[in-house]
Amino acid sequence: MKSTFSVIYYLKRQVVKKDGTVPVMGRITVDGSQTQFSCKLTIDPKLWDTKGGRVTGRSTAALETNRMLDKMRVRINRHYQEIMERDNFVTAEKVKNAFLGLEHR
Repeated sequence: MKSTFSVIYYLKRQVVKKDGTVPVMGRITVDGSQTQFSCKLTIDPKLWDTKGGRVTGRSTAALETNRMLDKMRVRINRHYQEIMERDNFVTAEKVKNAFLGLEHR
């Protein structure tokens, strides 16, 4: 059975740190059920591309942040595929727990 699956990144704009940066959050959606997690990254909200869910610009900070977000997305996709092959049933919570290392094998 094919399920819908997506990973997006967004800013938690209501939480502003003293240096003016805001935390980057991730959201995993599987068949309409969704779960959020912190990416453990902070970024200047002026540099964030809301539509693309990444940092704009060619600065080393922007490139490094985008590289980390891409690595997270790849790992989440890998966990999704593994759970799909193993259980044939995937939930957003299962993928998040596997990604964060909270899953029991």
